[in-house]
Amino acid sequence: MDDMAEGARKRLRALLVEDSADIREVFTLLLRAEGIDVVATASGSEATELAASRDFDVVLTDLGLPDVPGDVVIRRVLANARRRPRVIVVTGYGEPFVSRARQAGADVVFNKPVVWAHLARTLAA
Repeated sequence: MDDMAEGARKRLRALLVEDSADIREVFTLLLRAEGIDVVATASGSEATELAASRDFDVVLTDLGLPDVPGDVVIRRVLANARRRPRVIVVTGYGEPFVSRARQAGADVVFNKPVVWAHLARTLAA
């Protein structure tokens, strides 16, 4: 297999769920710089629909969303996903929200402000 086909085969697909437009834009740019295909939304409801219609390797979500609580989004995404993605949470919330995110199925939880290098390592793992 040539290098181009190998790179295309390994390219991660991420669903980014973040209601802050500035953070969503920065994360989208940083994820793309890491070679990740990104679909971004501010809506937990839209995230659920997207996960049901497309395969994602990773869901990167905030917990403080305006339409649906983050732990509910995680449960819905995992219930409706065609195949299970890794779920990474980036949040400004502490307990009990972090525990609820983990109980809902989050694989990793980062607190804001997040060190991008740590998040990038987690995505690459």
